[in-house]
Amino acid sequence: MKRVVNLCLLVLTIISSNLINAAGRVSVEITNSSMINVSLSEVVKGEKLFLKDYHGEVLFNITLDAMPVYQKYFNLDNVPDGVYFVETEAIHEIKVTPVLKNKKGVSLINNSAVTIFKPQVHVKNSIVKVMFNNTKRSPLTVTIYDKEWRLLEEIVENKEKVLRKTYDFSKMPKGEYQIYFRLKDRTFIKKVSI
Repeated sequence: MKRVVNLCLLVLTIISSNLINAAGRVSVEITNSSMINVSLSEVVKGEKLFLKDYHGEVLFNITLDAMPVYQKYFNLDNVPDGVYFVETEAIHEIKVTPVLKNKKGVSLINNSAVTIFKPQVHVKNSIVKVMFNNTKRSPLTVTIYDKEWRLLEEIVENKEKVLRKTYDFSKMPKGEYQIYFRLKDRTFIKKVSI
């Protein structure tokens, strides 16, 4: 019985540390009435940080090198009132944190930060495996084109939590193909060589 309790405590500790680690990697805080502090820990080379306005215009964009901690302050004094988005893009996901700026200053919109998982594509010989975590069950369109932009296949309005699809390209000519994933206002493009 004591061994079972110890094992349960060990599993709980591992799960908790993973959750804390995942939640603590990106931190967006308001430091004063017009300042946002964005902190990233355990930065992997190629991670990106954006500040965008409501219409998607990029106000700040940086691609980072590997480092233990990266910190950036955004002063929103000189931008118009409205909603802005702090986005961090890693290999497998994009985290979006909306920020509201009005006459009172800047503030975080409670419980509105979202994580968008990026599609995963694996190629082995002529088999292409596609996986996409769609936790919000948003309408998803997957389209495959060849190098001459001919439509090969389209999946319209998939609303499953996880899309798993396997494509056999063994009867297709060798070359480059592009797979488009359209999810609401985002499009992910994955290029594959067969």
